[in-house]
Amino acid sequence: MTAEVAIMNKLGMALAADSAITSGRDGVQKVYNSANKLFSLSKQHPVGIMVYGAASFMEVPWDIIIKSYREYLGDKKFDNLSYYFEDFLDFLQQDNRFGREDIEHIIVYRTFSDILKRLVRGVEEEVSSLDDTSEITTILTETVKKQLNDYKQKEDWLKLDYTTFQQSFNTVVTEVREEFIVYKTPGELNALLSELAFEVTKSDYFSLGSTGIVFCGYGEKEIFPHLLNYRLEGFVNGQLKYKKLKDKEISYTSDKKAGTAAILPFAQREMVDSFMYGIEPTMEDTIFGIVEEVLTNYHEQIKKHLNIDLTDEQVKETMRLGNEMYESIQSSVNEYQQSNYIEPLLGVVRSLPKEELAEMAEALVNLTSFKRRVTRATESVGPPIDVAVITKGDGFIWMKRKNYVNSEINAF
Repeated sequence: MTAEVAIMNKLGMALAADSAITSGRDGVQKVYNSANKLFSLSKQHPVGIMVYGAASFMEVPWDIIIKSYREYLGDKKFDNLSYYFEDFLDFLQQDNRFGREDIEHIIVYRTFSDILKRLVRGVEEEVSSLDDTSEITTILTETVKKQLNDYKQKEDWLKLDYTTFQQSFNTVVTEVREEFIVYKTPGELNALLSELAFEVTKSDYFSLGSTGIVFCGYGEKEIFPHLLNYRLEGFVNGQLKYKKLKDKEISYTSDKKAGTAAILPFAQREMVDSFMYGIEPTMEDTIFGIVEEVLTNYHEQIKKHLNIDLTDEQVKETMRLGNEMYESIQSSVNEYQQSNYIEPLLGVVRSLPKEELAEMAEALVNLTSFKRRVTRATESVGPPIDVAVITKGDGFIWMKRKNYVNSEINAF
């Protein structure tokens, strides 16, 4: 995992990223603190790039891809940051080193395996005995049908043909099925699973093995910083699967869409969210979950403790009132957070000099790293922390950067 932060105001933006990378799976993992996740596009361009999630794209490390794009870009410049990312996508699609057909099966494998693993675990929790294959098959078939129907309702992210998909990836689908379902499955279920793999692959579902990528900085005609956040999965039948997650620009005046300051965390963001909103996100979700359950099921408590039988109409009215109270509480808490935490914090960030922006970004990543170190979870966020500042006048400037090259023994 990863912790990355971008902090923006009119003067510029600061970026910070940890160096931990987790290798291995299924409980056998090692963490190395040497990964590069923050990159300068070039000396000529006031643009930085951060990556999180998978350390590679189509089995090529991001470090290599970004430095190859640097050479491809050369001295070419664009008026808007969004054009840099569009050019980067064109580069990925034109360069056959990053879109190899013999690697595409990996994309289908990890996408389908994510879904099937979750379905199988859910079925295992429902069945009375893991030895009863008949019961497992019945529940799994119904579960797959429901999932299949859900994915058929989603927008097509890729234009794929089912027959072509089967011809290209049937072996992969079979491999995933046999990995997670240890007994021989009937033909009906096999057909449903093949169709589910197809629907999931062409939908907007992005696997745990996909990569988040952040482009940030300035186009030639932009005077305030701009940030773009996308998710990239990979190529399937020659088509690149990606989607935009965030588009944030600093504007002349404060408004709900843009604003004059921003704090944007990526990947492991719970500590940054705690700092910004005054409560840890999981705790907030738990509290609101309890409140919602109590208020919407209050009629059951009335019957249990007061021994009063309510009519169906009274039950509906009680549930409606409970929902209204829940929404009112939630709205009030959100307003309190906005006025007492977010707005005062952004008010400070709005006036911070660029050096202070860098220190704040580093501190927020350090906060996440410290939290991981003092809990039982894997230390998937760790130092050293790379820190950079991007301004319109000075471009991309490293404030702190790890370097595997020893300048003394590599001096010419």
